[in-house]
Amino acid sequence: MTLPTGPETLQGALVGVEELCCRHQITALENFLESCRVFAEDKTLNIAILGRFKAGKSSFLNHLLGRHLLPVGVIPVTSVVTEIQYGPREEAVILFRDGRTEQVGVERIGEFISESENPENSKLVGRVRVELPAMERYRGIRFVDTPGLESLLEHNTDASLQWLPNVGLALVAVGVDHPLSQHDIELIRNLSRYTPNISLLLTKVDVLDEGERAQVQDFVRKQLGRYWNASVPVFPYSIRSGFEHLRVEIDESLLSQVRAEAGEQRTIILRHKMDSLYQECADYLNVALRAAETADSEREELRRKILGEEEALDDARLALRLIVRHAAGTTRTSFEEVLRKDEAPVRQRLLVGLNREFPSWIRSLQVATERFDTWLDAGVTHEMAALSTKHRSEFVEPVGRVSRQLSQSLQDFRNRLSERSLETLGVPLRTTEMDLHMEDPRSPDVRVGRIFDHHWELLSFLVPMDIVKGAVKRHFKRKVGDVVFMNLSRLVSQWEGIVHAALFALEKEAMRRLDGLIATIEKLLAAAGQEAPQIREDLQRLEGLRNDLAR
Repeated sequence: MTLPTGPETLQGALVGVEELCCRHQITALENFLESCRVFAEDKTLNIAILGRFKAGKSSFLNHLLGRHLLPVGVIPVTSVVTEIQYGPREEAVILFRDGRTEQVGVERIGEFISESENPENSKLVGRVRVELPAMERYRGIRFVDTPGLESLLEHNTDASLQWLPNVGLALVAVGVDHPLSQHDIELIRNLSRYTPNISLLLTKVDVLDEGERAQVQDFVRKQLGRYWNASVPVFPYSIRSGFEHLRVEIDESLLSQVRAEAGEQRTIILRHKMDSLYQECADYLNVALRAAETADSEREELRRKILGEEEALDDARLALRLIVRHAAGTTRTSFEEVLRKDEAPVRQRLLVGLNREFPSWIRSLQVATERFDTWLDAGVTHEMAALSTKHRSEFVEPVGRVSRQLSQSLQDFRNRLSERSLETLGVPLRTTEMDLHMEDPRSPDVRVGRIFDHHWELLSFLVPMDIVKGAVKRHFKRKVGDVVFMNLSRLVSQWEGIVHAALFALEKEAMRRLDGLIATIEKLLAAAGQEAPQIREDLQRLEGLRNDLAR
């Protein structure tokens, strides 16, 4: 018997563990529960291609599909998660982070997913979904091309890691030039929380002769065997002519089987995700049980051993605040530095435009001031908007950096609790911190205010233009410089306010998670002796749910 994947049945299975988490106030598993719900609702199985940048992920998919669909290059190329699946007609849908969608021709997807045309994802693309009639033979599965890990472009790594909970089947691409680093091992370990179906794609094997290929494959298998008892299949691959048999092998041994058994594979993977969820819930309940079996007089000492002194908890909170406050304190200076080099070019472009337009304004001083005001308003607005777009990734970089730092700090705190719990109670807490993720801050509404005061406008019609033409133009030139400087400062202030709001929202979320985890542990450790029977009953119920999944 396998677990049905109908929404009602799955909802019932998830509700079971959700009720236990609610009863015992185990808020630490809320994010994992949500990721299981999302996976249960998706009827198409994801096959994700993950790995370091330049491992050949996009080239592999292009070769498998038999067309040059995804951009490839000698530097990190892919900046956005791209999904490829069957559809009755060829089309691509761009899903932006703000909820907008745009349908484009398949030949245009490079504008949205390549690092060169969408640097640091400045277009704020959430993901791109491509549908192809040629995917008919892979109907029921979806290939997912992910940005490369470990490049200097941290936003690419972030995009891939944030996507991990959605994985169905994982293909970890590793080039023979750097076979299986510790980072690859860590990636596979992270993936194993979400799926049991992980294979290794050994790319670029054409650069080795037959003996060298066998040697590398043997090395990779032995290294994988050191960490996992279950076998991680290794598929050698090359896109070069003469290696077509490798494409046939991976298609027959893996992809076609997955396609034929997509429903069953989804069930297996969902059972794996839920089994991980049940195990982590059981860890928390076992902590509560050990606490309930502890004498009341010893409970405060038990709390101290696991959570530490109150001062230590305050230090953990302070560490999160300091991460945010340090980043917030340096934003204005760094933003000013980013824009400083643009001031002279912007001013020069506007002065060139002024020289071109000014001769048409000399009918009267009133006309000149009105035309100049309108022209400079439009010109500066355009320049500020262009600078805001050009430097957007640099402006929002502190948000991504702080998100990673806070996530790591929270995970370090969890790891310390797990070690203390194991040492004190014999029960680890294996929960992995879900990365903090905030929607990218929206760009500011860049508008320029009035250029001149009203009193100049009231008097301007009395002044003959022929007499003051030269003085007016010199004044306009000075005004250009003043307005550019003023609006660059204004742009800095706008982005500073936007980024600060995002940073403090991250701080609030990090503190919520930290306090929630502390409250969960305190609630569990406060379990009185009379609660032990209920906890044992809940553990038995949880074990029953796990057994049902294993049947």
